Amino acid sequence: MSNLTPEEAVIIVNAYGDLLEELAARAVPRWDNDEDYRREVLDSADPLSLLRRTYDVSLLPYSKGGIRDALHVLLAHPDVAPDMKERLRLGLLSLDDFVEPGESA
Repeated sequence: MSNLTPEEAVIIVNAYGDLLEELAARAVPRWDNDEDYRREVLDSADPLSLLRRTYDVSLLPYSKGGIRDALHVLLAHPDVAPDMKERLRLGLLSLDDFVEPGESA
């Protein structure tokens, strides 16, 4: 059980959401043209692994565990709208994209 208040959870989740938005805005396509995309992705034995991006855990504005706790606090809160809960669930899944250096997701 987390000791975070909903207000504290909102601060943490908002900072994490800002980071996710920043990373999405900086995302650069990995393929220069459709032919490269087809060759590397569509013909790959594991195309999803090619699309997954990982980031250094040090980029997170709070600890991974702290963000996870904050997300759980808000997911359990009765006043959070269903569409927001879906975004919180996606944020929870995205935490796995943040790894220690040398660790793979």
